[in-house]
Amino acid sequence: MTALNGSAILSIIQEICSFGSRWMGSRGEERTRNYILDRFRAAGLATELQSFPYLSYAPQTAALSVAGRETLCQPIALSSSTQEPLTAPLVFAGQCSEQELAELESGGIKVKDSILVTTNMRSFVAYPPAQDWGARGLVCVTDLEGNTIRCGCARLDREAGKIPAVAIGGDDGRWIQTQLHSGKAIEATLESRGLIQEALGYNVVGRKTGTSKRKILVTAHYDSFWNGVHAMDNASGTAVVIALSQALALLPEVSLEFVAFGGEELGLWGSSSYLEKAAKRLDEILAMVNLDTFGSNRSKLEIGVTADLVSLCEDVAEAVGASIDCWNIPPRAASDQNPFVQQGVSAVWLVNCGNDKRYHTPLDTPDQMDSEKLGSVAALAEELIKQLGAGCFQ
Repeated sequence: MTALNGSAILSIIQEICSFGSRWMGSRGEERTRNYILDRFRAAGLATELQSFPYLSYAPQTAALSVAGRETLCQPIALSSSTQEPLTAPLVFAGQCSEQELAELESGGIKVKDSILVTTNMRSFVAYPPAQDWGARGLVCVTDLEGNTIRCGCARLDREAGKIPAVAIGGDDGRWIQTQLHSGKAIEATLESRGLIQEALGYNVVGRKTGTSKRKILVTAHYDSFWNGVHAMDNASGTAVVIALSQALALLPEVSLEFVAFGGEELGLWGSSSYLEKAAKRLDEILAMVNLDTFGSNRSKLEIGVTADLVSLCEDVAEAVGASIDCWNIPPRAASDQNPFVQQGVSAVWLVNCGNDKRYHTPLDTPDQMDSEKLGSVAALAEELIKQLGAGCFQ
């Protein structure tokens, strides 16, 4: 069985998930980090544990009562803690965009001092406008059937939030929306507490030095949220990086750096730190290929890519027969390629197109992964790296 065989990649995913949650600071995160290190060494790579400071978050309690009805909820990571129960008017804010909040205000609905309800599946997108507009709290509704809760983070800018926030399930969220759409004035009482403190995290780096002056970064984040094993997000990307490190270790001449980033779910801490340490040597990076969240039985494949690599990606996708369901040019600002793209580094991001919304939930498990899709993404990534490698000598 070759390293890039989908079944072999699925076996790595299963092993990673056996460690439990990979929330930063957990035993599962530590075991995964050491596992990646061992796999890089077994592939013959020179290895490094690269430390970085980050704001850790330990969830403690969360509670939400709406019109006397108690709801199940989880705290939003890095949101602020309530010192006592917070009671305020409840307002539905849609996606919680700047435009929607402005329209609420212009329509006479007060955003300031309210608790906002949002159906935005990305809490880190909804939270900053809610905070900036003076909301007292935020409730994020999970857009899935049943009452499964999707965890999330308040921000991706390495800052702690200033208002409390919780995530709730779809059934509770739909009931709340029905009450609000009926025109009733409803108050909610919210509690959310978590411990935020400075901590030390690690990136796992494996290097294969060739004769090329420039290198290609092959990356994935290995951390996850606390509420499950998270096979798709992102044991899948971690497993493919491990498999590629084995398959490409003997690739002649091209310099490759395989990096498993920590702290992505809390705000891209590992990738941002890596970039800061490499700031004076960015010209050494030809491009990065970032793998994050794909390969489930419901997922479709998206390529997010900087404009300079679009033609290459199109040619490679056609050559390997990859089915690409959507393109984003440049990549969406939602994973570890973003700090690099902002500094002008060419990048490709292989990711779920958004079709499988079970990420950040306990439903993201190894039995929902598709070995054929995993092998297809790995083959696409391998060929992209090989074709990019030719550019190292141009």
